[in-house]
Amino acid sequence: CPKVSKHPQASRPAGLNEAPCPEGYTKFCETCYKAFNTLANFGESALHCRVDGGTLAMPRDAATNAFLVSLKNAIDEKSNFWFGLHDRRKEGSFEWIDGTGLESYNYWAPGEPNNNGFDENCAHYFTSTGRDSVYSNYWNDESCDFVSPFICQVAPGRQ
Repeated sequence: CPKVSKHPQASRPAGLNEAPCPEGYTKFCETCYKAFNTLANFGESALHCRVDGGTLAMPRDAATNAFLVSLKNAIDEKSNFWFGLHDRRKEGSFEWIDGTGLESYNYWAPGEPNNNGFDENCAHYFTSTGRDSVYSNYWNDESCDFVSPFICQVAPGRQ
């Protein structure tokens, strides 16, 4: 996991590792994640995650991104999946669902984000449907009204 101390026991609060994930969630780097095979638009996906006690997933680094791709592919490797990134406040200024800015890490497909001539303000994992699947599992901007499955994250210990 990124930013891991050389002495993890010294910097980690007692009992942090022992907190379980809610049923159906999998722990990765002290956060619990679950891919939902439920079709919803971006807003409905975010609401579902809030009801579950969390947010849409935020792949802020390569390791987390790879883990989320493996979760989505275990459900359906041919589907797109929402995660918590958007530019709904200001076109071209992407931010995470928690309001923090997109920093240096990103995994945009070549030519993305492109807004495609209209309001593509929400990000999802894109899966190529053609023979050329070289861009599968990259990030793509899409209309927030598009329906697809999604990935949530919650803190360990939430029930």
